[in-house]
Amino acid sequence: MKKLATLILILISFYGYSNMRAYFYYAPFYNQNQGSILETYLTVIGNSVSFKLNENNKYQSSLEVVMLFKQDGKIQEFMKYNLLSPEVADSVTFPNFIDQQRISLKNGTYYFELSIKDNNDTLKKYTISDVITVDYSSDAFEFSGIQFIESYKQTIEQNKLTKNGYDLTPYVSDFYPTNMNQFIFYCELYNTNKLVGENEEYLLMYYLESASSKVTLNDYSKIKKQKAQSQTVIFGELNIEKLPSGTYNLVIEIRSRENTILKMKKITFTRSKPSLDKLIPEFDEGEVASSFVAQYTNVDTLIEYINCTFPISDNMETVYAKTHIESNNIKNMQSYFYGFWVKRNFNHPEQAWNNYKEQVKMVNHLYSSQIRKGYESDRGRVYLQYGAPNTVSESQHEPSAYPYEVWHYYVIKDETNKKFIFYNPQIAGNDYDLLHSDVTGEIYTKNWERVLHKRNTTLSNPDEKNADEHYGGKAKDMFDNPR
Repeated sequence: MKKLATLILILISFYGYSNMRAYFYYAPFYNQNQGSILETYLTVIGNSVSFKLNENNKYQSSLEVVMLFKQDGKIQEFMKYNLLSPEVADSVTFPNFIDQQRISLKNGTYYFELSIKDNNDTLKKYTISDVITVDYSSDAFEFSGIQFIESYKQTIEQNKLTKNGYDLTPYVSDFYPTNMNQFIFYCELYNTNKLVGENEEYLLMYYLESASSKVTLNDYSKIKKQKAQSQTVIFGELNIEKLPSGTYNLVIEIRSRENTILKMKKITFTRSKPSLDKLIPEFDEGEVASSFVAQYTNVDTLIEYINCTFPISDNMETVYAKTHIESNNIKNMQSYFYGFWVKRNFNHPEQAWNNYKEQVKMVNHLYSSQIRKGYESDRGRVYLQYGAPNTVSESQHEPSAYPYEVWHYYVIKDETNKKFIFYNPQIAGNDYDLLHSDVTGEIYTKNWERVLHKRNTTLSNPDEKNADEHYGGKAKDMFDNPR
């Protein structure tokens, strides 16, 4: 329900080319008193319009802006106004300037037409059109549109940019250049109480993902617990200083207390950060052709080898890897695979790969199932990422509990005495899921004991940590006091 448009029109006149440049987009919101509201955002590039001396002896631009909303050829709503730029003292530099408007609309589909005319230069004019649908219901859950924010500050005096006590300066573009290191957005949720129940708790999560591969970037994610109500504000901010160039989605999810996705909304943006683009070293064809990867000429084999590096890859490497796999280009994949191992062992990349490949063979032997290969399993991933655990405690036939394993590590990075608990909710087979860990960045399940004993334990209260007492139950003791 939010459309982003770049409005650039080159006009040809008797005197040559005349170029007015502006950026426009809109986002729908809902107000209990006014109904559906469309917010429009416009940025005008200062040096693309005409500035003239005004009565204050300052330079200023003046634009005529007209918005029409039509249904069946009839104008249902319209807005016409003059947009004035800030005044400037000289004609050396003309600043960009912004405009934001709010228009009340009844639910329905509209043919939208926007025209902008430079009052100081009639040759500079353009018109664009779009189809806009507004369809909010007071009886069902809805997302508002998503507004990109350039900057914000606390409101001193109410104005057009004010929302919930802050003045939000819109960022009227979906392109984030290298000098922009904060990704800020605003969104509203309506009627979460109709979705999950009055005053019930739910999880609100937002994160970035690769637009092409849909890989979630865990370093760019936030999650918080919320109580359901008629309206909730999301004012999100992520530091993207280390986000490489690429096309990404901002994803907003509403999840149940059981972590089930109930609703989702996405919006796409583009990032440019050339200084970070070479996360994997690049090599000329000759160097790659003379390296150990030259022996891997079968596409399927190379894809399998790249896939098995995911347990030790960071988020961006995974995105890059999947992009190369999707290309199905053997040379691109060879170059990526070679660079991956050079990055880990510059002097002996082949040895690093061979050592890792032996570990992959072992986890495939130990943890493969009919569902997935060992390196794709949770136990295989943890083993490859952190190494062999110091102790493993198994329980296959404990009354009321699913089969489970407790892994204990003396040291993981800079953490000591860390544990993982895996369980098999299918009971049969060899496919164990990671249920809980106290390692930073891993899955943390507060009520893991109750989930483990779900066969005979109710989960009506997710805040209850301890399982009901069961004969022979020893999972908590094994986790707290690993053998």
